[in-house]
Amino acid sequence: MEISGDKPNQLNWDYPNPYTMKVQVLPEEIDQLGHANNRVYLNWIMTAAYAHSESLGLSVDDYLDIGVAMVAKRHELNYIAATFANDDLIIGTWIATNDYRFNSKRKYQIIRLADEKTVLRAETDWVSMNIQNGKPQRMPEVFIRRYQPTILP
Repeated sequence: MEISGDKPNQLNWDYPNPYTMKVQVLPEEIDQLGHANNRVYLNWIMTAAYAHSESLGLSVDDYLDIGVAMVAKRHELNYIAATFANDDLIIGTWIATNDYRFNSKRKYQIIRLADEKTVLRAETDWVSMNIQNGKPQRMPEVFIRRYQPTILP
């Protein structure tokens, strides 16, 4: 769910103006070691990426209509601190780069609300792909317009 009422921009973000969403660690996401399983973080950041894309006017349905989608090519997740059942977290995401041809990069930061500690930093390399044949395809104009980098060099 998207944040409402909280003040996500007052948190210690790595970059200004993230797209944010709030998640709570569920008991079923806890592994045998008593903390959120690593695979859950990937699900959270992917959910945030697609929610951000929808907020920019490009949903999965739009991808299907266009016949081209941005698909994850590579993920890098850096776990900084463990999270536990019922922890409230804020996921921030930014479009870091876009070559306006095939590739873009998205960055993520997850902050635990209770102590405002960053618990994860991650990034995903995305590639524009033809849905029909699974091959890279130049970004449609609408991708170029909507997927503008929000992290300035």
